[in-house]
Amino acid sequence: MLKNHNHDLIHQLSETSDSIWRMEDYLKNAEGCDYCMSLWKKIKEDFEGHVELLKSEIVRHVNEGRFD
Repeated sequence: MLKNHNHDLIHQLSETSDSIWRMEDYLKNAEGCDYCMSLWKKIKEDFEGHVELLKSEIVRHVNEGRFD
């Protein structure tokens, strides 16, 4: 079983990735509203940055032998 902090990293990576996937639909639904399109694009970009942060932290744990 994973330690809680490692489980949390994996869980949040999954949740954030799912949100990015859903935002593709949100962008389609927002067509015709420039403000909403801009809003969803910005949030999606922010979440993509969060994914990279989470992946980097998971890799660091693995490389340090702390992914248990």
